[in-house]
Parts: sequence; C-alpha cells; structure tokens
Amino acid sequence: MTPEVITHENPISSYEAERGKPMPSLNHSGIQSTLTGLLWVNYRTEYSIFPELSIKLNGESFTPDISIYPKRKLNWQQDARSLAEAPLTTVEILSPSQVIDTFQTKFAAYFAAGVKSCWLVQPFVETIFIFTPDGKIAVFHEGTLTDPANGITLDIGEIFAE
Repeated sequence: MTPEVITHENPISSYEAERGKPMPSLNHSGIQSTLTGLLWVNYRTEYSIFPELSIKLNGESFTPDISIYPKRKLNWQQDARSLAEAPLTTVEILSPSQVIDTFQTKFAAYFAAGVKSCWLVQPFVETIFIFTPDGKIAVFHEGTLTDPANGITLDIGEIFAE
C-alpha cells in the first residue's frame, strides 16, 4: 500500500499576487541592486533604467526585475502606475523558487510586444543569458557581457562581485 502524500501549498503573498512572481531573496535583491546601479552609472544618458516597473503588454501585466527604455524625461507632477509601451530590454533574475521554464512564456509575450532582448540572470551559477526575438541565446559567465540589441556592455565580474 502506498502511503498518502500530504502537501501544503505556501500561501501567496500580496507581493507575489501583485507582480505574478515570487518574493525576491537576498541574492536576487543584491544582483538587482548591482545591475540597476551599473546600468544607471554607465548608461543613464542613453537609457532609462526602471526596477520593478509594471508594464501592460498586449493585455497582460508584467513586472520585470529591470526594464530598460530609450531615454525618457520624467514628469514629477504626473506619474503612472504602469506603462503600456514595451521596453527595449527586460531583465529577469531567477529566484530560488523559480524554474527556468516559467520564462519561456513570459519572454514570448515580451518579444510579441516588441521587446528587443531579454536577460535571464542565474545568480547561483553567476551566469546571464541574453535572449533575442530571432531565437538566439548568448551566454555570459565571465568576461564582458554584450547585448546585441542595445549595445550595452558590462563586466560579469562587477555584476557578481562579492
């Protein structure tokens, strides 16, 4: 006789329900902060860098960890809770509770809306994958990351520095 297996689903937090993704871990948060800072320091005159910005693309809501847009001027007297305009690039950081398969559908939706590149950051193996709409995947584990869609280059060692 097979023993009964009892599972208990963890309740979904308001963060997870609102953003459609798990709550970030310490490493996730550290990488997000580092990447946002490096992008801002090196590319703030060319691009607008938005962490945790809600976007609505083709009727679906998403909250990438980082969205990279062509440079735009912000109006401090007029705010928006989300944007309907696709970013040039999205950055998603894999949380410990996520599986890579969850990004296949998300990236397909991003590309269908006009996103030019999607980064998938895997902190555990200190690797960044850059996906483009043509199905190509560039893998960066050391050296210099170069995104062919936007010309951004970053030192992998700086991203995963201790």
